[in-house]
Amino acid sequence: MTVYAGLDKAAVEGLVRRFGIEDVTAYSVMGGGSENSNYCVATNSGKYVLTICDQKSLQQATNLANLLVYLADHGIRTSRVVKPLEGPIVVLHGDKPVILKRHVEGEIMATISTNLLAQVGEEMALLHEISAPPYLPQSHAYGRKYFPEVIDSNLDHPYIDWLSEKTCYLQKRIPQNSAMTLIHGDVFCDNIIVQDEQLIAIIDFEEACHYYRSFDLGMVIVGACRDRHGISFQKARRFIGAYLNATMLPPIERESLQAFTVYAAVATSFWRFRQYHLRRPEPGRHEKHVEMQSLADTIADYPESRFMELFV
Repeated sequence: MTVYAGLDKAAVEGLVRRFGIEDVTAYSVMGGGSENSNYCVATNSGKYVLTICDQKSLQQATNLANLLVYLADHGIRTSRVVKPLEGPIVVLHGDKPVILKRHVEGEIMATISTNLLAQVGEEMALLHEISAPPYLPQSHAYGRKYFPEVIDSNLDHPYIDWLSEKTCYLQKRIPQNSAMTLIHGDVFCDNIIVQDEQLIAIIDFEEACHYYRSFDLGMVIVGACRDRHGISFQKARRFIGAYLNATMLPPIERESLQAFTVYAAVATSFWRFRQYHLRRPEPGRHEKHVEMQSLADTIADYPESRFMELFV
């Protein structure tokens, strides 16, 4: 849990008042989020999430808030932004942007059932049909474009040779003409809110961008369709089947789904390595990348037929 901005009760009350929210009865620091400080704020009118964007510019935070409003307007089940009484959608606390959202009631599960994955598949299909707004990035925040930050670093670590090898693997297998859409980019179990076997919301659109939709599908498989051996193809089949019931996926994207799933695991391992070895070195987390590194190798070693069977 990261808390950059420590707020006392008076500060919390002052901030939510700018959104027309009174009568704070309790507040607490929330876990999750590597670049924000989040507070759950209880009031007589309901619960809210107060987010202090510690690592975002005002423009980046504004884009995120506008995206959440845009998604809600298009029927996507995600966090609902509360707009201030006056002025822009994002307010400032000192020089830090602040967003207020309604608290999403539900649970985060360590594993997602096949029934829930079918609902996630339907929701992702809806998301991918929505036009990407022009302010979204045109590449993923930890996609191949950024791999040289680690590969060209001065670190002496075996991961660097591995990442170089996987970069070549991806260059040979990722079709450059694959469809690009509005994607979430980070659908792991901890970004899926559920209640009584019903999907309530997909949250945390921090990494949303206009990018390969097959990368998004691969990320869901990596983030929510795993078992102790690697990928649970039973779960992946249910997710992809529900997705295909709502939209189509042309042959080129079906044939490259395995490569995009490898890509999702490699990208996640890259983020963890860069984060804990370069950007914010933490010896206690130096091995966090290994899980996704191993998963990427496992996925790459599956026979191509295993992934093609997802479409049968």
